Amino acid sequence: MKLVSILNEELIFTNVNGVSRSGIYADMLKKAQAVLGSQLDVDRIVSGMLEREDTLQIPYEGCAMPHLRAPEFDDLYIIVGVLPKPVHFKECDVAPCSLVVMSLISSDTSDLYLKSLSAMVRYLSQPGNLEKLSGVKNAAEFLEVLREANVTVRSNLVAEDVMVTGKSVLHEDDTLSTALDCFSRGDSSTIPVLDSNGRLVGELAAMDILKSFIPEYIFRMENLDFLTSFEPFNRIFQEENQHVVRDYMRTPSLTVHPETPLIQFTVKMVKNEVRTCFVIDADNKYIGEIMVKYIVKKVLRG
Repeated sequence: MKLVSILNEELIFTNVNGVSRSGIYADMLKKAQAVLGSQLDVDRIVSGMLEREDTLQIPYEGCAMPHLRAPEFDDLYIIVGVLPKPVHFKECDVAPCSLVVMSLISSDTSDLYLKSLSAMVRYLSQPGNLEKLSGVKNAAEFLEVLREANVTVRSNLVAEDVMVTGKSVLHEDDTLSTALDCFSRGDSSTIPVLDSNGRLVGELAAMDILKSFIPEYIFRMENLDFLTSFEPFNRIFQEENQHVVRDYMRTPSLTVHPETPLIQFTVKMVKNEVRTCFVIDADNKYIGEIMVKYIVKKVLRG
């Protein structure tokens, strides 16, 4: 399915007014209301969108993607606004927004919304594409840009739609000190370990490092209330530059390919209690990772 087949040319506006996030959203909804011929509670919808954005704190980078699910919506309505000049919407945003892709989602169109959003995100992730869309003069030109690029909506959500790239990675010869620095900087409790060619060879869990420095007999004890010693942590301080990742890593708990359907890897993660799985290509090269919270953020709250 082509993305242009889902978009309504009459809901693409290149004359959006407003200098604030709320003002821009309200203007787009008022314009859409005239097209849809139905009465929208603009203030309530804008308030709901702002609340979700402020709660989730997802940073925008040139394109805002507000959305709201509500029982009064009878279909999926994607409203596009091309801004006359970029506007900084939120403090956490990476860059001011020149484009707004707003979605009103009915109770039974969440699947179509997520697939459409993923198609748009994939297109905008390519250099120069945001500039192409935000530089159009009218709705027909907007659709033509997407038509020429052959932007396609997949039949299923897949790992590529949910994964995150650019996270920390380790190599087999890195010291535990380097690994601990990575854990401290990021939000992952498990970090992929790569060889010199970028192939995934293992994973390192912060829990495994801690476990290795605690005497085995302690784990066999029922009552741990008497423990007060800081000695295991002192050992880590003393030895973290003497040990390498290779000696502490384990086989990856779960790997998937970019085209693996969402339901497949979600079931595997839940069934095997895997919090992080890694996405690899056909040559076993690391591409990205999926944590349970990404599924929650991008699918259940996307």
